[in-house]
Amino acid sequence: MLMDDVQIKRWPLGAVPGSAYDAIQALKGRAFGLPETEEEAREEAAWQAKSRRWWVDGVWYGADRAEPERVVYHLLYAHGRLASVAQTSVRTIYPEGTNGCAILTLAGVVSEPAIRGRGLGTTVIRDAFARLPEEGLEHCLFQTGKARPLYERLGATLVTNRFVNRTAATAEAAERSPWDDDWVMRYPAAAAWFDGVIDLNGQGY
Repeated sequence: MLMDDVQIKRWPLGAVPGSAYDAIQALKGRAFGLPETEEEAREEAAWQAKSRRWWVDGVWYGADRAEPERVVYHLLYAHGRLASVAQTSVRTIYPEGTNGCAILTLAGVVSEPAIRGRGLGTTVIRDAFARLPEEGLEHCLFQTGKARPLYERLGATLVTNRFVNRTAATAEAAERSPWDDDWVMRYPAAAAWFDGVIDLNGQGY
């Protein structure tokens, strides 16, 4: 059951308050754990320095996963505290035989471990999917692992196309799947989809 006193805020790239960004990273740390070695901690700190400048200050650092002006954090607060997060952006992919198609991306979905099972993740995902009609887009494309049943209940379906990333540095890398998780999914399942190979036009997200 969804908790009472729930509020969702959206923050676009370059407008995220520093305190909100820090709360997001603290939530991710509680959900996924902290770096286990000094080297991992240094790498994480370097990444966070760039990421914080991107989200808080709008300084683009060259990542290829989105069009910077259309990136949004969806932050769900329960009783005034950050409880769930999702990230969306707009990206152009290149299905075989087309001149490209703009899609919504979904990534970074995480909820407070202590209060999972109360509908918070579902609520923030629904808010993310709501960007489709707002942006005039037909598809949201994303990857997932254990959360596949949740997305299917929300109306998503598996994607079985072969994916490549022809922006990669080598021909061999370009033909490898750019995804890391077990499943690639799209929402809504009822929307007509593409046949053939799809160039994701960048790394998985």
